Amino acid sequence: MFFELRTYDLKPGKAPVYLDFFRTFGVSRVTRHLPMIGYWQVESGRLNRIEHLWAYDSFEERDACRAGLLSETEWMVDFVPKAFADVVAQESRILRLDEGSDLLSRVVERRKTAHPDQTSDAPMFARGLHALSLGENIHEAGECLGAFTVLSGPAPGTRVTLATGSFERLCTYAPGIVSHEILRPLHLSPLQ
Repeated sequence: MFFELRTYDLKPGKAPVYLDFFRTFGVSRVTRHLPMIGYWQVESGRLNRIEHLWAYDSFEERDACRAGLLSETEWMVDFVPKAFADVVAQESRILRLDEGSDLLSRVVERRKTAHPDQTSDAPMFARGLHALSLGENIHEAGECLGAFTVLSGPAPGTRVTLATGSFERLCTYAPGIVSHEILRPLHLSPLQ
């Protein structure tokens, strides 16, 4: 199994617009095909950024899932042209899980669950915060949800840690961090 961490950078002020459209129209279409683990808006570091995490048994499964999504007319005709008009950059990292929490394991077990679209009056964000750190020896801050190694994409060989906890705990400095983001999970995110 491997994980794919995708990063979208949007035009200033457009991350909430993208997320609102995604949660009210896109999530049901994408999760019919792709195995979602987590979905977040970045609160510190590079702003107007969205991080999302997916899990696949193999690269062949990823190819099949993505082909299914590309055949989804509502996704390709109704979602992509409108939502991606504000996306200015995309990045993908292929990750190997080195250490996972019980919560991450439970989410991975249910990864193929299709999620319904939310109504516009439903809350956009879940309570609580996560942190995404890149570097070495970095899951000292917060409770580790998962520790990964980048296999492909920017900075191969780098450790990636996803943690949860209070803002103060997540912002505790650990030597070896090269990048750190506070993340706000969407209410629809399986990993909260």
